Amino acid sequence: MENENQLHWADEKEAIKTNKPLKFLLFLFKYFPKPFVRFLVYPVGFFFLRHNDRIKPESLLYQNNLREYTKNESPRVVSAYRQVVSFSFCIIEKMEGWLGLTKFNRVSYCDDDITELLAQLKEGHGAVLITSHLGNMELMRSLSEHNKELVGRDVPVIVIMEVNPNEQFRNTLREVNPKFNMNIVDSKEIGPDTICYLIESVEKGALVILAGDRTSAHTRDKVIVKNFLGKPAQFPYGTFLIPFLMKVPVYYMFGLRSKTSIFNPKYKIYIEKSKIDFDCPRSQREDGIKNLCSEFIEKLEKFCRMYPYQWYNFFNFWNMEPVSK
Repeated sequence: MENENQLHWADEKEAIKTNKPLKFLLFLFKYFPKPFVRFLVYPVGFFFLRHNDRIKPESLLYQNNLREYTKNESPRVVSAYRQVVSFSFCIIEKMEGWLGLTKFNRVSYCDDDITELLAQLKEGHGAVLITSHLGNMELMRSLSEHNKELVGRDVPVIVIMEVNPNEQFRNTLREVNPKFNMNIVDSKEIGPDTICYLIESVEKGALVILAGDRTSAHTRDKVIVKNFLGKPAQFPYGTFLIPFLMKVPVYYMFGLRSKTSIFNPKYKIYIEKSKIDFDCPRSQREDGIKNLCSEFIEKLEKFCRMYPYQWYNFFNFWNMEPVSK
């Protein structure tokens, strides 16, 4: 039997086996004040931590690795409970987004490469965003209806993701937002036709979103091994190949909770442009893919240090011998 610590993330059982808790959450959103619903994450997080055998060791594994990597600077307190509570807030934030309850004035954009991206969108051109499971990677998608305030037009958002895992959560979102599947591309169906569709979509002003921190459930041998927080980990080869096939601008996007509050939570969106040359000869592509992965890891490590409890990969990310980065 495969060691639990060696399980691929897609093989682990869903933490929520039924959509009843999510439907109950929707009920609360409709009939109770939002601060009351947010307050519930504290007892619910405690209950979840007590009754899930894997959450605590996986949280502590990540936090201890981060603390060692940062020479005890971050996190200041190693606490699985804080990470679970943060994850519970994230679930609520996702629901708020899909119900159209996310307040635009609670989200601020940092003074990084957002100006360049907005200028690009205003001109009618799109881009690729590489994001992660640090923070709320759906924050940009949930705010897509507000894009007129930023760029003067609706910006289509296409998300490339695994369709089968997390089925309960997606089914519930589908009930909330019937258009949920219209902007999803199943990663296992990526082929020449899909790449052409993505290129055309970006040329028409769409944003294509990829996650850089989960390997594919269908092509598990196609990985890039790089050190993350000082120890070797696997990253999805396909995520870093696609930008070289599309040859369009790539930005890293992190949506993070800057203020945790049951009354007035605040969020920050960080946008940083990749410095990689995607229009390179085919002979240089493999090196470019690895360099893009390394660049992504540098960003991920930086924001893990800044927001240590907002990491929501609850599985063993490190299971290999050390390699040079």
